[in-house]
Amino acid sequence: MPRINYILLPLLLCMLLFYACDDMADINESPNEENHPPESGTAELYILCEGLFNLNNSSLVRYTFGNHTVVTDYFRQINRRGLGDTANDMAIYGSKLYIIVNISSQLEVVELKTGRSLHRVSLTTENGSSRQPRHIAFDGGKAYVCSFDGTVARMDTASYRIEAQIKVGRNPDGICVQNNKLYVSNSGGLDSPNYDNTVSVIDIPSFTEIKRISVGDNPGKICADAYGDVYVAVRGNPTGNNQSFIRIDSRTDNIADSYTNRVMNFAIDNDIAYLYNYDYTTKSSSIKVFDVQTETVLRENFITDGTKITTPYGINVNPYNGNVYITDAYNYTVTGDVLCFNPQGKLQFRLNGVGINPNTIVFSNKASLPGGNEEQPETSSAFANKVWEYTPAPGQFINTVTSAYKEGFTAGQVLAYADEQIKKRSLLSLGGFGGSIILGFDHTVKNIAGAYDFKVYGNAHEGSSEPGIVLVSKDVNDNGLPDDEWYELAGSEYHSGKIIRGYEITYYRPIPLLANVRWTDNQGEEGSIPRNSFHKENSYYPSWMDDKITFRGALLLNNAINEGNTEVERWVQ
Repeated sequence: MPRINYILLPLLLCMLLFYACDDMADINESPNEENHPPESGTAELYILCEGLFNLNNSSLVRYTFGNHTVVTDYFRQINRRGLGDTANDMAIYGSKLYIIVNISSQLEVVELKTGRSLHRVSLTTENGSSRQPRHIAFDGGKAYVCSFDGTVARMDTASYRIEAQIKVGRNPDGICVQNNKLYVSNSGGLDSPNYDNTVSVIDIPSFTEIKRISVGDNPGKICADAYGDVYVAVRGNPTGNNQSFIRIDSRTDNIADSYTNRVMNFAIDNDIAYLYNYDYTTKSSSIKVFDVQTETVLRENFITDGTKITTPYGINVNPYNGNVYITDAYNYTVTGDVLCFNPQGKLQFRLNGVGINPNTIVFSNKASLPGGNEEQPETSSAFANKVWEYTPAPGQFINTVTSAYKEGFTAGQVLAYADEQIKKRSLLSLGGFGGSIILGFDHTVKNIAGAYDFKVYGNAHEGSSEPGIVLVSKDVNDNGLPDDEWYELAGSEYHSGKIIRGYEITYYRPIPLLANVRWTDNQGEEGSIPRNSFHKENSYYPSWMDDKITFRGALLLNNAINEGNTEVERWVQ
């Protein structure tokens, strides 16, 4: 089979996105003089969008105030490649832009003037495994990077050489400089609910850890003020009541104060800190104004003009004029927006549809070269760009944006929305067994002997791998439709004799709709798809389908293992 034009994916792709979805559509307005006033002292801003975990779709956006132009995939346009997987942090130091890419485990160094990549620094262990870098700070010509593997690395910004690394606490999730020391928040977030609860203090001249301060479970964002203090957001359990806002005195390295404010993220500008919180239970958010000099809350509500933000994700202050930029991630799977407020909390303008999960914004008072604005010749997409059929089985993401559904949608509207989502490189859930999607490419995918021809993104990580079966087809009759013969790719179990072929399963619409989804199969078995605590508001049965639906295919071996106990089950595979 020399060429591939279509791919059928009857996969089980229930992504672990523990967030509620909303039905807000993405808006892609073009900025103009009328609704985008100039920012004093500011030439450009850069927006880092982390994309989706394991989908390798992080992006960098450049916005130029002089002509109000947005380049939504600026790094790719200039460098002809993507940023990588799950970019977490970004900062300007000198004439360069430094970008931390977590899953790709690298530090991207970009020349501000041209947008060109100057160097990629690999942040891996001696055996090549990922350190998962998270955040970056600078001091005296050195860059300091904290990584989830419990280390802080020191890099020379002239040579890009990693000079030294030291151990800190578990899964550090923030770093800042104050009083000739580094402060690193050790979250332990990968060990939830057994969080770390410390801040490591590192003496910069000797590059040694000199103290660990107990601050509370799951510390995250950490930032220095102008008065010698360090503030840290202690997040606790996101659904619990053990959150706080901690002030550390860098002269004594002891906790000076603990405030009961619930804070997920914050930014400090001179005497003012802007604190935001998001409640995952009520799906409500709040943004407060805090005076770091008097250590009091000035305003319970920063936004004063009624502007609504669905899911605040990033918060940054323009150092040239004090305007506050807040990003809205919506449901974490669609393109988000950037909203600019003046210090009085009134919306100045917004940039819509900048990218998926915009998390960091940095500002420059010097304009770069205009290369990123030039029209680029059309090329074939590296990704599938057409959805021919989309038939998800019941599952936790059904009847949400992740299954291309909005209230009242018909099957035709779901298909159209799925096609739209694929073009944006958003994810689609296929639900339980039998869910499938037929994807098309705008070019031939060549079958090169001994090489990988294409990649299917899914939950390809420990504990949540959800394998499926892939079929491919070539447009032999040249009619542009996926109606030719299909070929199943032989996966690891194809010749094992452990596959049940001719398998059929039928799902039944539950009554009430928010009940478990019952199923029966042609092997004499029956059961249900149980509901979980993360997705409580949507029915797990596709609203646009008939009252019962039957799927047919090959059933792979059930290799799930319960690592929990009789009281709390924890199934992994």
